[in-house]
Amino acid sequence: MRIIRLNSNHEEDTLRKQFDLLYREYSGRIYNFAMQLSHGDTYLSEEILQTTFMKLWEHRRSIREVEKMRQYMYATAKHTFLNYCEHETVEYMYKHYVEQHSLSENELGESDSEIVFLESFLKQLVSSMPPVRRRVFIMSRFRHKRNKEIAELLGISEKTVEVHITLALKQLREQLDVHWHG
Repeated sequence: MRIIRLNSNHEEDTLRKQFDLLYREYSGRIYNFAMQLSHGDTYLSEEILQTTFMKLWEHRRSIREVEKMRQYMYATAKHTFLNYCEHETVEYMYKHYVEQHSLSENELGESDSEIVFLESFLKQLVSSMPPVRRRVFIMSRFRHKRNKEIAELLGISEKTVEVHITLALKQLREQLDVHWHG
């Protein structure tokens, strides 16, 4: 493995060249990782790959060692996938609610009571979470804070933050499943 160190004193051209090297070396690995996460969804895997390297570029000056970059890329790919799953879950819940109540999308406007009900139902599900899990989930998903930031604010490890987010998403899925499938 080549050691590439980014130095804040390097010119932007040097950073681009180093970024290109990283892309050539890791893009296939990140893509394959995304394919595993998405169970072979090539479109989603490409989106995850693009997002991962876009975020790496945005944080290129703060990540100095290859091993940290590698960890950062895999973590970013994983979180991008989880965010996608969360979005899909909310979309599914909304569509399922519309189907259950035999309403066409034309009958629903953004201010209709059905949307207000769905938002209220989601808030109720989140409020039923244990306090720390709820706080972590809200900071992550609604306030868009990074895991590291949440960990620092709450005085817990990043791994603990990840566990809380995973458990929160699992709890939401289970409660939604019970609600709609009885």
